[in-house]
Amino acid sequence: MVRSTRSAGALLSALMVGAGCFAGSPVRAEKAPEAFLSVKPAGPMEDVFDWSRDACVKSHVPDAPARAFRNADGEVRLVISHNDNRVHVGRSLDTVARDCTVIHEAHRSPKLREFDDLSWISGVYTRDGKTVYALAHTELRGERTPGQCPAGTYSACLLNTVTGLVSEDGGRSFKPAANGGRPPVVATLPYSYPTDRKSRVGYANPTNIIERDGWYYAFMFADGYRAQGRGNCPIRTQNLDDPTSWRAWNGRDFSVRFIDPFRDKAEDPEAHVCAPVASHAINRMIGGLVTHRASGTVIAVFGDKRQLPDGRQVEGIFASTSADLLTWSEPSLVMEAELLWDLACGDKEAFFYPSLIDPDAETPSFEDFGDKGYLYLARYQNFRNCKVTWDRDLVRLPVTVQRNR
Repeated sequence: MVRSTRSAGALLSALMVGAGCFAGSPVRAEKAPEAFLSVKPAGPMEDVFDWSRDACVKSHVPDAPARAFRNADGEVRLVISHNDNRVHVGRSLDTVARDCTVIHEAHRSPKLREFDDLSWISGVYTRDGKTVYALAHTELRGERTPGQCPAGTYSACLLNTVTGLVSEDGGRSFKPAANGGRPPVVATLPYSYPTDRKSRVGYANPTNIIERDGWYYAFMFADGYRAQGRGNCPIRTQNLDDPTSWRAWNGRDFSVRFIDPFRDKAEDPEAHVCAPVASHAINRMIGGLVTHRASGTVIAVFGDKRQLPDGRQVEGIFASTSADLLTWSEPSLVMEAELLWDLACGDKEAFFYPSLIDPDAETPSFEDFGDKGYLYLARYQNFRNCKVTWDRDLVRLPVTVQRNR
């Protein structure tokens, strides 16, 4: 159940988002297109999940953007992911309540080649409400494998990957997608486990999946490493049953095929890395995507610190829009707030993991958005020694979408 909390007026300013060009290749101009849509707050922020009250176990926290889908039994299932993934369940988004059942948990395998260490359900898609596909943010923690990572620390030994999961029971449980006996790898770096770095590398936090013209699209965030540039990479497939069928943008077309370096040798590693798009507009991880029903424009939300047109440097949740997923509009501020990755001593709360969800969506995966809906966020509170604790809530803010021209 959702509960009203404090007013959002002090936190929010109007959001101006716009459509990109319809070109088939990315525009190289330095300045992004201007906005033609506005998304504005329409009410007070509401609590969806209060950790201190609702957590089933200590680790039951929102640690990825909220995702929703409706199954064939008419249940709305709102995924709240940590590496022990759980959901809220109800007949609508307004009535969902916690379910303590773990719908998926990877096996913390120290054998990194199994891609079965820790996984967060990060994107879901269903056509019929029975079979539900998922993209998982899967972390390979090399510091836990003897001799694997000389640095021996979390960040310097973290390899992020994207894997495929599937549910055949309407989202009540997920398992690795079938892949001919191989791990269900969607995307990983083409290099053997990298130890020549000081921080995380790989592909992280895939967005929800949206369908356009017979293709299924998502984004994932790439950290810069060797031939791989830093930024958001679009990927697509026409076959959700096959995790190896996803192809990434290379700057010209969707032809990048990812390989499993534990099993396959890359003669040309540069052919197996993706090209980030619109880094001038979106240079932080995209939290979620929706397609605006009236215009067909895709809206992306993300956390960032940017300079506004009036010259102010502002940190918070921003949005950008696109007509082709390659060209993105100049971002505009949704919510001014301290972000998780910029937490400072003295902060009372911080936000991250944004996503847009419309309770009246017409698609089972809630991939479409009308003229009103909600911005969902993870909220962090009660910091200890200037660091986050398990006290993390899921909140949502009512918003409306309007055309400016």
